[in-house]
Amino acid sequence: MRTTPWITEDPFAAEDRSETSHAQRAQTLCELGRFAAAVTAAGEAISADPRSVRGWCLMAEAQLGQDNGTAALQAARAASSLQPDDEMPHRLVSLALEALGRDEEAAQAAARATDCAPDSWRAHARLADCLAGVPSRLADALEAAERARDLEPHEAGPYLAIGRVALADGRPTDATSAFCAALGADPQCAEAHSQLSVLQHRATSARRPWSRIHVRVSVPALRGRRTKHVRI
Repeated sequence: MRTTPWITEDPFAAEDRSETSHAQRAQTLCELGRFAAAVTAAGEAISADPRSVRGWCLMAEAQLGQDNGTAALQAARAASSLQPDDEMPHRLVSLALEALGRDEEAAQAAARATDCAPDSWRAHARLADCLAGVPSRLADALEAAERARDLEPHEAGPYLAIGRVALADGRPTDATSAFCAALGADPQCAEAHSQLSVLQHRATSARRPWSRIHVRVSVPALRGRRTKHVRI
């Protein structure tokens, strides 16, 4: 099942307890990875209340789940215009811009999210992911990831961010440690398992130089045909 790490909390529940059933259904569908149905439900929530920040955020999330960056960006920007001081819409804007290959703008939106919520680990982890793609900003990326960890040391997300920064910086040993830490926080973390599997495969392959591989091939002999072992 596909997961959506960008929205796992519900910051709007406390301020609007009369949320429409459409928004509630859209959130459940996003959590289940049923993004096409979530787009429909989020659209119904927006139709019921065009000023619903939650509805627009859910629309952005559902569109991101379908790899539709343009529609996600439109929805996220609608949410940020309605509630410019909330970090989540800016975080979603960042994700949508990144999906569209607009990395510099994505980093700016992520920075805006951290300005809105300096104590949000998700905002700092988002900023870390954006900066990790810029070689000259790897130190800043690590700082943002470590800030996320300091804010929430019991979540897997900050350790995943640290691991991704380490990979971008060519430090597989540090990345392995970070992904193991993510599993310590959440033993079921799919991304941590996947990343560790890839790292283990690379390490195993590196220990198998081609000069040590024996291949069984058939070659013609001077008298008759027979199979020989050839070292390559």
